[in-house]
Amino acid sequence: MQQRMRVWRKREAHVIARSSEVRGLSPIDMLMRMKPRFLLHIGANKTGTSSIQRMLVDNAPALDRAGWVYPDFHLQHCAHHALAYALAGHPTRGLPEGWRGAFTKTTADPSKAYVISSELFFRNVPPRAAAQLFPPGQTRIVLYLREHLSYLASWYAQAVQERNLTASFDDYIRLFPQAFDTFLKRWEAVYGADAITLRPFRRDAFPGGDIRQDFLAQMGGVDGIAMPAADSNLTISGNLLFFKRLLNHVMTYEEAHAHPIPDEFGAYAELTESFRGRFETGPETAALVSNLFAKDRAALQARGLDLGPVPDRVNGHPCPNHDTLQTEVSLIARVAEETGKAFLPYARRLPVWPH
Repeated sequence: MQQRMRVWRKREAHVIARSSEVRGLSPIDMLMRMKPRFLLHIGANKTGTSSIQRMLVDNAPALDRAGWVYPDFHLQHCAHHALAYALAGHPTRGLPEGWRGAFTKTTADPSKAYVISSELFFRNVPPRAAAQLFPPGQTRIVLYLREHLSYLASWYAQAVQERNLTASFDDYIRLFPQAFDTFLKRWEAVYGADAITLRPFRRDAFPGGDIRQDFLAQMGGVDGIAMPAADSNLTISGNLLFFKRLLNHVMTYEEAHAHPIPDEFGAYAELTESFRGRFETGPETAALVSNLFAKDRAALQARGLDLGPVPDRVNGHPCPNHDTLQTEVSLIARVAEETGKAFLPYARRLPVWPH
């Protein structure tokens, strides 16, 4: 099988070189226009990755007819997170011994191209480690990036929900001013800029406003795709977000992160409209983001990526909303007591918890 693959790659390289001479394109340009052996979707997080991954899992037959495979290789929540953790060298979330050989067998069919997707790749996986499995020249990378303020707000709400983060949003922005350009340069150093397709996470940039259709377009189009119902992955907001941040003061990381506490707060977002969606950010916060990420935005713009302007402010639910805080904390408490939520022992540590 390995010998057959080497012969196939040699023939492919010859065809690419000959075609590039005829069309006036470089070999790498020709390769990127052909179907790559690997299409590596590296994120970023908070850009509709879960919806793309669910679509790929639910449409294996249609992908197969088009020559694609989304391998069921230790999938977690429809994504290749475990593979990303293994390549990143995570001490507890990696894969069992022998996984590299198993992955080689899983992706051994030279007549197929393979889609790999995890938002953990972009920031967590060293690109040189990724290149051991996904060789440059055989891999095209797809990366979606989001306007900085909305990206940070969505990521902040998730961090408060899933961990014991207690910082305000403005402090969080100052603590984690990680520019997209910094991570992107690392991938370009290994794969080259021509192998990376950058896409803005903006509805007006997607066919029909649907990122899943946009991703299929990056695959060259796939017929017969049935779109699954959109995942219900609501962002917590308002006084629910404020209460979780308050609760985080009396919880360790292990307690806050333990199942099912993050999911319990996700379920609360279904309870009332003010517990979900965007939270309010004023002009001072918008100006902070605009100033901190001005160089990053300019660097992305130089690559031809327009994320859209940083808004002057975001209209959403106040965090906290003092006018409804007492009433809504009482609602959180009543539901928690009635349903025996796992976070109850920690909430009772709070002097503001209704008794």
